[in-house]
Amino acid sequence: MNFDTIVTQLQFTACIEKALLKEFAYHQREIELRSLTAYKGENFDFELCSQRPAMRLAVVIYLLCEQYKKYQKIGVPENMIWDTFRDVALRAELYFQKIGEVGLDQDDVVWFRHIMETEIFQIGSLQFQPFEMMYVEEPMDGFDFIYIENAKEMLPPGSRVLNCHIPRGADLSRENVEISIQSAKQFFSEIFPDAGFRAILCYSWLLYPDMIRHLPADSRIRQFADPFYVIGTCHYAEQAMENLFGKQGTLKTSLQRMALAHQERFGFACGIILL
Repeated sequence: MNFDTIVTQLQFTACIEKALLKEFAYHQREIELRSLTAYKGENFDFELCSQRPAMRLAVVIYLLCEQYKKYQKIGVPENMIWDTFRDVALRAELYFQKIGEVGLDQDDVVWFRHIMETEIFQIGSLQFQPFEMMYVEEPMDGFDFIYIENAKEMLPPGSRVLNCHIPRGADLSRENVEISIQSAKQFFSEIFPDAGFRAILCYSWLLYPDMIRHLPADSRIRQFADPFYVIGTCHYAEQAMENLFGKQGTLKTSLQRMALAHQERFGFACGIILL
């Protein structure tokens, strides 16, 4: 597996692919050297974060050459490996649309530590990550969670769980969500048979009950939320507003209109699906 093959398999748009191949041709030795220390650092202050955006993207892709072997070694199917890696192309495209340059921002670099540690898997529409159940006990960065009384009896802290992430633009129809969840159950039981996962966990604004109650029955967000049992909530709407409006502030959907008129309906929630 080499850089050119990875770039082709990730299915970048033509202009990004062309720029990446040029970046590698001109800076191959630097990319190779940067890859050796890319994820060294403390508190997510990785060395790669300090590089220019195009170098960040090129180094991440270069590191995927080795990560491909690691995912293969633990038995991950070929199509799932590429589905997982294509999150790089998705985030590069979002960066290009926002900034007008080829590259990744620092948050993307930090996020891709999960791929570099072979701990995240794209299964259908959703991403899943082996994790230990964590309760947000103290107010932190605006998050002040209130959990239901028996939450820790249902799912004790430290329990093995599958942390569910929702990629930007994911198809959240009831059918696709169900396929992802059932496929994840089967996959993790086969790849990690002794892990003893007790639940699928999701911390997200998409699960906030006050918002869900005001969505129509055919809403895909509502269909995504339906299988989850909410055990904690936090009236923190900033992530919802950021996802709904970004920096553009454009008004296109009924959910955006509801957010402008009733921001009190938005927040953050912790939901689980017991296994």
